[in-house]
Amino acid sequence: MSEKSKFSAVVILAVVFTIGGLFGVGGTVAYLKQTRENRGDRSARTERSPRDIYRVQVDRMMERLEKSLSLTESQVPLVRAEVTKFGDAMLEVHESMRPRFHALMEERSLAIESHLNEEQLAAFREDRKKHRDRSKAIREGRKNGIKDGAMLDRILRPSSSPSASRERTCRKDTC
Repeated sequence: MSEKSKFSAVVILAVVFTIGGLFGVGGTVAYLKQTRENRGDRSARTERSPRDIYRVQVDRMMERLEKSLSLTESQVPLVRAEVTKFGDAMLEVHESMRPRFHALMEERSLAIESHLNEEQLAAFREDRKKHRDRSKAIREGRKNGIKDGAMLDRILRPSSSPSASRERTCRKDTC
């Protein structure tokens, strides 16, 4: 291969890599700009009430229904009224069932505890405490804008290798 053809190949490779780098950087900048614009003000997000969140969900559902069903202008308010009416009823049922659900969970825990020895009882209560703490951290994280529970899981449990997971689920007498 001649020196001229080697030099031409190097120049072509350099141009190709430069163009690829520019498009890569440009695409990343465009993506980040777009996601920042869509993110909105985080402080406003943390102060929303459950009713505000519910209204946003109704709006999103209506957007999907309008597109997928090709609703007419006269159908949109009628369908929105139905979605809102039944959504309000479901929300009330959910809230009214919450205390009953928690009471059943507590009753289940007490029933399980009645079958455990002292060592198992301590481990069971510790597991329940960890679960409550993790659930609380996830709720707090969501209030602060972290949507991904897996990300919170990594924060709460830094060692997430398969062997670490096995260690958490296995007790000395079972594994």
